[in-house]
Parts: sequence; structure tokens; C-alpha cells
Amino acid sequence: MSQQLERLLPILSTIPGVNIPVTILQGVYIAASQRKVEQLEGALQYEVNLLNQKIVAGKLVLDREYVKSESFTANVMQAVRAAEIAETDNKLQFIARALAGCSLSFPRPQLDKFQTMRIIEGMSDRELRVFVEYFQILDPIDPYRDFIPTDTQVSIPNITRQEFVAALLGLQQLGVISKENLTDRAGEWTDTPHLPGQGFAWKLTGLARQVATLSRVGFEEP
Repeated sequence: MSQQLERLLPILSTIPGVNIPVTILQGVYIAASQRKVEQLEGALQYEVNLLNQKIVAGKLVLDREYVKSESFTANVMQAVRAAEIAETDNKLQFIARALAGCSLSFPRPQLDKFQTMRIIEGMSDRELRVFVEYFQILDPIDPYRDFIPTDTQVSIPNITRQEFVAALLGLQQLGVISKENLTDRAGEWTDTPHLPGQGFAWKLTGLARQVATLSRVGFEEP
């Protein structure tokens, strides 16, 4: 069995119902370095402890059937592969948070956890940071109905405008944001008025909702 995966099993086993059979992981090889796995291990320990506290308090709901399934085991392997190419501690923490989130039950529409972990794995550190900060720019009540014009001068600290736009284009390739035509949407931005038919705007997609839900981005922590 991959030693990297083996190190995570004691932590994951503290989630009620999780019992990943050793036989499933035998012969599985993940090329993540020991340092990356140790960092993931620490981040996962923190996130699982926090998750268990919230489950006990009734603030989160455990998906008891899912954590017993091979799908959850596949999520674990996805997380280790994502850790292998993670550029920063922030990305590793995000991966750990998403993996812990895979054990939870969410309201419909059904969340595709495997697909969501695949998207998270593909995000660069800069794309991840822009994705998280993006929620601070949008309407906090319903960010999925809000838009940001593509010609806006909005950016985030310590990232140039060019880097910001490049990250948005990367997120578009991953399918978490889309470019929408502003036609017939005049007046929706009080700070950035547009005439009908002029320009385009960025909007979060259904995949963005999945990523945010699994990792609890944009949610107020109770």
C-alpha cells in the first residue's frame, strides 16, 4: 500500500463510519513527496477535527453511506495526487478542506464530489486565490446571480491586473466561471454602467457552486 495514503488513514478513521479497507489501497502508488504528504496530513488533521466538532454540534450532516463507499476512497487518492502538485500551504489546506467536505451530505442538486475534486486538483495556487477572493467582490446574498464586467478594474491585493485576468481565463477553462454577454443587462451594476450589447461579464457556473459548497467557500462559519 502507498505509504502516503497509509499515513492519512488514522486521521480519516476519526470521521464516523469511515473504514477504508487496506486491501483497496494495496498496489496503489502515489508519487507525492513525503514533505507534501506531511503538510497534507497536518492540514487534514485540522479540518477533520473541525468537521467532527461541527457534526457533533449538528451544524454539518455526515453522509454515512458515502464515507463507506469506494467513491470516498477515490476522493482520498485524488487529494493526495492534488497535494503532489500543490504550490503553497494554502492550496494544501484547501485540498484538505475539500476532502473533509467529501464526507458530508449536501442538499440537492446532487454534488458530484469526484468531479469537484478533479477541478480543485487542476487549479493553480493563483487561480485558487482568485476564486476564493472572487466571492468577496460579488453580492454576498446570491453570488451566483451576480456578474463582474470583463472590463472592470477590480483586482485583488498583491496580484496585478494582468495576473488577475490570466487567473480568470484559467478558471474559465476549468469551467468554474463563464463569460456572459451584457446584452439587455443594462443597469445591473450601479458602479459600472453599460449600454445594451456592450461588453461581457464574468459569472460563476454550476461547477463553481460545487467547488464552493464542498470547500465551504463563501459560507459564514457558524
